[in-house]
Amino acid sequence: MANLDIQAIKDATPAIICLGSHPGIIQSILDFDFLLGREKPSIVAVVAAGRKRERYFFGKREVLLPVYESPEAVPQKQAEQINLFLNLVSGRRVLESTKTLLGSMPNIIGGTIFAERVPERHALELYELVEQKQIWITGGASVGLMVGGHLKLGAIGGTQASQLVDSNLFAAGQVAVVSSSGGMVNEIIRTVANSGYGLSFAVAIGGERFPVTTPKQAMLTAEKDPNTKAIAYFGELGGIDEYELVKLLETKQLTKPLIAYIAGTVAELFETPPQFGHAKAMASNHAETASAKREALRAAGAQAGDSFGQFVEQINMLNLPKVDQQIT
Repeated sequence: MANLDIQAIKDATPAIICLGSHPGIIQSILDFDFLLGREKPSIVAVVAAGRKRERYFFGKREVLLPVYESPEAVPQKQAEQINLFLNLVSGRRVLESTKTLLGSMPNIIGGTIFAERVPERHALELYELVEQKQIWITGGASVGLMVGGHLKLGAIGGTQASQLVDSNLFAAGQVAVVSSSGGMVNEIIRTVANSGYGLSFAVAIGGERFPVTTPKQAMLTAEKDPNTKAIAYFGELGGIDEYELVKLLETKQLTKPLIAYIAGTVAELFETPPQFGHAKAMASNHAETASAKREALRAAGAQAGDSFGQFVEQINMLNLPKVDQQIT
């Protein structure tokens, strides 16, 4: 599988196809494009049934996005221009719809899967598929990918224009945000905005048991990206993802400052470990508890606060240049 490459994304003009329709998310991407100063939307097509067009706003102007009944129905010339996808269909339809799309769009470099509850067997098959195609996918259960000053792919950053402005998303910054939680990725983006540092990129890995892009791959992306000077990471109890990050730190594959918060210490108060909201968020042994992960990260050189407030303070204490908001 091709790791996320932020520079490759920046080098390409975004041309997004949506599998399924979600008016709130689609409008928010168009709002981002308009506020960024683009002359036309980055979404070029929607796959849905029962209509030929969908009406949206691009600034004060109405625009009509073409709607096709299937990826195969997209005209060849347009299909060749499309390089990103946003899959908005239900969990059980994700695998087949993604396979059909990738068979029809020759220049796709990556995409996001929004749906929760993608069957685990389907998620593993998706992982094999993207390895064959050498592309990247975030999700399932991902609100998407944000590249500061360039790309909004999904609900990430907010679905209201005011949220996008308040989160300072229109100028490239130096802090990368990586999160297993879709809700928390937006909170941390806002924290970075309030700090004044600005966002290099943000990715919501997704809360499923088998996300296609892992936290390790996202960290390697941040390490490779020359604009990223520090990383803010939100993880949870359950699973071993954080121990992969520990190995990266210990082997010096990850050298940039890592500020982490691992949620879920409250679970350690229960005699029987509770299942939290995400599929993977349950500690089956001591090593998977939030406390154990925090200690392992600290020992490897990361900053891992005992509270979310401490996590915010550690972000605010980064010694990085401030970034001015840029809205044309």
